Amino acid sequence: MNTEGLVVMTDPVFNRASPLPSFNSNSKSNFFNGKPFEFENPILIDDLPKVDVVIISHDHYDHLDSKAIKDLSDLVDHFIVPLGVGAHLERWGVIKNKITELDWYESHKYKDIEFIFAPALHFSGRGVFNGNSTLWGSWIVKSNSLSAYFSGDGGYSETFKKLGEEYGPFDIAFIENGAYNVDWSNVHMYPDEAVQASIDLKAEILFPIHWSKFDLSIHPWDEPIIRITKEAAKKNVNIATPMIGEVFELINIPKKSWWEKLRN
Repeated sequence: MNTEGLVVMTDPVFNRASPLPSFNSNSKSNFFNGKPFEFENPILIDDLPKVDVVIISHDHYDHLDSKAIKDLSDLVDHFIVPLGVGAHLERWGVIKNKITELDWYESHKYKDIEFIFAPALHFSGRGVFNGNSTLWGSWIVKSNSLSAYFSGDGGYSETFKKLGEEYGPFDIAFIENGAYNVDWSNVHMYPDEAVQASIDLKAEILFPIHWSKFDLSIHPWDEPIIRITKEAAKKNVNIATPMIGEVFELINIPKKSWWEKLRN
C-alpha cells in the first residue's frame, strides 16, 4: 500500500511457501509442495518501487520467505515484526537497527504512519520443535489519509469486533480468504467468516487475500474468491478484487470484481 508517499509491503513471499523440496514436479497440483502458481508475468523483487516499510504477521513459510528477506534487506528502510521474529531477519542479513519488534497492542510510528500490532487466532513456528516460540498477529496501519487492517492468518473470533470498536472504522481490510478446512477452523477463516470479520472491523472495503498465489488447501484454487464474492453480496459488503498486478486507489475501486472479469 502507498500512503503519505510511503510504500508499505506486507508478508513478502516471492519464492516458496514450504521448507520441503518439491516432491512431484509433474503434479498438476501445488498442494504442499510450496510452489506458487505459474504466471505469464510474475512479479519480481527487481520490479518493485522503493519500499519504505515491511510488516510481517508471523513466521510461517507462506508469510516469511527467507530468500525474499535476503534480497530485500538492503532495499527496505525498516522492518516491523512480531516479538521474536527479528532474530530470523538478523540471521538472514537485515541490520538490527532496521528492525522493530512489537507485542500485541504495541505501536511504532515510522514518519507519518502508525503501525499497531494486534492479536490473531493463529500460531507460529518454522520447525518441528519451535512452535509458538515467536509471536503472531495482525496489523493496523494508520496515516492522515488511510486507515487499513491486514489480517495475516487467523481463525474467526470476537477480536475483530474489539479491534473495530477500538481502532475502526477502516477504509480497507485485507483479510485472509483461503487455505481453509474444517480441521483448521481455529486458525483459518471460511469466506463467510472473512465477510463477517470485515463487518466487525467496520471496514468500508473488504480485500480478500491469501487465495491466489499458492495452493495450500484441498479446496479448488478458485473456490475462495467465488464464495466470498457471493457472501459479500448477501451482506452488502463492498469487495475489491482487482486483477493480479492491478493498481487501484480507494476513491476508484474497480467496478467489476476479478471473478466477474474472468467469467465475462
